[in-house]
Amino acid sequence: MTATVANPLPWPAWGLEIREREGEPSVHWPAIGGRTRSTLRWTLSPGVRGVYPKEPPGVSSGFPFGLWDVRRRAVIESELIVWPRTFPVGPVPILDGDEVVEGNVTRNRIGSTGDMLGVRPYRRGDSPRRIHWAQSARHDRLIVCELQSNSRPVVLLALDAAASVHTSGTDGTREWAIRVVASLATGWLDAGARVGAAFGEVFFPPLAGTEQATRILDALARLGDDARPLSDVLGSAPVRSVRSSVRVVVTSDAGSDAVTKRAELADVRWAILQRSGFGTEWGGDPVCRRPKNWLDLPTPGEVPHRLRHGTAEASHGP
Repeated sequence: MTATVANPLPWPAWGLEIREREGEPSVHWPAIGGRTRSTLRWTLSPGVRGVYPKEPPGVSSGFPFGLWDVRRRAVIESELIVWPRTFPVGPVPILDGDEVVEGNVTRNRIGSTGDMLGVRPYRRGDSPRRIHWAQSARHDRLIVCELQSNSRPVVLLALDAAASVHTSGTDGTREWAIRVVASLATGWLDAGARVGAAFGEVFFPPLAGTEQATRILDALARLGDDARPLSDVLGSAPVRSVRSSVRVVVTSDAGSDAVTKRAELADVRWAILQRSGFGTEWGGDPVCRRPKNWLDLPTPGEVPHRLRHGTAEASHGP
C-alpha cells in the first residue's frame, strides 16, 4: 500500500499514524518536513477475500506534544480486490441431458449426449437414465450405456451465501463455500466449459473464457453478509430460465435441508459443507433430511483433496 501526505505549513510535523479501523494496528509515519509531500509504503497481507481497504483509513496526529488529536479521512485513489482462494478441481460432471451449445460438436470420449460408444457395468453414481435394461436382464446385473460427450458442457453454479445457514469466520462454511464455487468456476472454465453463477443478488449467464472467470471472482470478492437465501436464488426468473446441462448447488447441511423439497432440484448435484467441521460450533436446529450429495466436504483440510478427487467423475475417470 502507498499513502501520500502533503504538509503545506513551513514547520515539520511528527506523530502521524494511519489506521483503517479503531482497535486495529496502525502505521506510524516518520517526520514530514515543512512544505513537502511524503510517501509511505507498507505491505498488506489480506487473510480473506474482499475489497481493501474495508473503509477509508483515518489519518491522525497528536502534534505538538499530544495536546489534542486531529483526525481526517484519507482519500482512496484505488482499491485492492482480493479473490477467494481456489484449488484444482475434477472434471465437469457427466451430463445427463441433451443440452448442447450451438456450434459445438460431439467427440469420441465418454459422456452422455452423443451416439452410443459401448456398454459397461454400472458404477455407483451413474444416472439411471443410462441403464441398458435388455443387457442388464441378460447378464443379471446392471449395465449402462456409454455415450459421446458434448465438447462444451453448460454449467450453472448456485451458491447459498445466506449467513443464517453457515458458520462464521475465515474457516467457517460460508467462506469455504465461496472458495468452492470459485474453484469450480475457474477450473471448469479453464477446461472449456461454459459456466454461469448465481448468488445473492448476482446472476451471470453461462459463458466461456477468462473474462467470465474474472467477473465471477470479482463478484465473489465483493459478496457481503446480507445475501438472500438459496431458495430465492434458485426461484428467481433468470436462474429458472437457464437451460444448463449441469447444475451444482454449494451450501451447508442446513441450507440443503431448506430446499430439498423443490421439484426442479431433482437433477441438481449438491456440494455440501458439514457445519460441525468448520470453525464455529453450530447451535441451530438439527438437520432432519438431506439430499443425495454429489460432493461431501466435512472439514477445511478435506476440501482441496475432495474437489480434485472426491466426485464420481474424478473417481471413475473419463
